[in-house]
Amino acid sequence: MSSLLTIIQDVADRVGLVRVSSVIGSSDHQVRQLLALANQEGRELARRYTWQALTFEKTFTTIAQESQTGAIPADFDRFVKDTFYNRTQKRPVVGPMTAQEWADYKGRLASIVFDAFRVRGDAILIAPTPSAGETMAYEYVTKYWCAGAEDTTPDQAAWVSDDDIPFLDTEAMTQGIVWRYQRSRGFDYAETFQSYELHLAQLMGRDGGTRTLMMSPPGPFRPRAPVPPDGSWNLS
Repeated sequence: MSSLLTIIQDVADRVGLVRVSSVIGSSDHQVRQLLALANQEGRELARRYTWQALTFEKTFTTIAQESQTGAIPADFDRFVKDTFYNRTQKRPVVGPMTAQEWADYKGRLASIVFDAFRVRGDAILIAPTPSAGETMAYEYVTKYWCAGAEDTTPDQAAWVSDDDIPFLDTEAMTQGIVWRYQRSRGFDYAETFQSYELHLAQLMGRDGGTRTLMMSPPGPFRPRAPVPPDGSWNLS
């Protein structure tokens, strides 16, 4: 599996730099720049798309108050849209409500058919105030995109060791660092950037699997060989 060190070595090979034996803690200016670009690429690539490797589920048990303690995990970056549900009541929790919608609800005590939520002050507010003990859940994208060599889930938002591993596509990260380095040096990076964008488009198109999309109406009816009908048969 690729690590920070092997990624930086690959980048060095592609841009014509001398291979390095270590990255973290290096005092070499070029190595420090490559590390900074590797962190920039990791952050921006993680925000670019809802990658399945960075998507997790959060469940919490409600308390009988508006603000729900512990409802947002420490690694939270953003919600996956339309995944928030009250599993006890078997119904969706709509939102997030805007500041204006929340003000209207609080100011006029507007009726809310389904549970709704608002995020404010790094807390989830639920309207109307739920009963204690209900289970709520939603999917979210973590802000972490790399981890230590032995870890199985991302738990870092930056590289801290040479043997750290990414939870994003290694080739995408390598190409991303290359074009950023070329741009920083005033080199022509147009072709590298185009290859990077094409590679990302392919990754996003197949990440997590894809559904079949019907782009045209069904074709003409074609007869087929007789087959037994589905279901039970009357044997009398």
